[in-house]
Amino acid sequence: MKGRTPRDLDAHCWVFAYGSNMDMPDLARWVREEGVIDDAPSQIRSATLLRHQLVWNYRSVARRGGAANIEPGPENLPGVVLEVTEALLHAIDRKEGPSYARAVHRVATPQGEIDAWAYRVIAERREATPIYPRQDYLEIMLRAARLHELPKAHISALENTPTLD
Repeated sequence: MKGRTPRDLDAHCWVFAYGSNMDMPDLARWVREEGVIDDAPSQIRSATLLRHQLVWNYRSVARRGGAANIEPGPENLPGVVLEVTEALLHAIDRKEGPSYARAVHRVATPQGEIDAWAYRVIAERREATPIYPRQDYLEIMLRAARLHELPKAHISALENTPTLD
């Protein structure tokens, strides 16, 4: 996929969200508080990141505990794709900071497969043992997963994720 972008392939800029970026109030709060831009995704669709799984191997200073990450694996990870402007894409880059890098991944949607940006923690920031989230962060993910009607098995796995508090 070197050299390709979601825009090149789909005439849209898509971002796959699997953590707190699935939650539009949380994303909007961050954008507003940081004064980055006044923008929102023009579309939100359910999606599945192919051959990846959710892992808890990143310690977030801002979240005061673990934050979601992805790793290649045999499973497929439910989430959503956001159709974003270039300005919002760069705002999300800023939100994810130096700890996450984005790359193009294949994503399945009800409308068919597309390529979308997905954020993954850089190798230097990944930890060998699980770093579980705080309850408030997990609640953001659960609220979004329920709102977007992600699969019950995924919601159940989130509900059963250990927390630091």
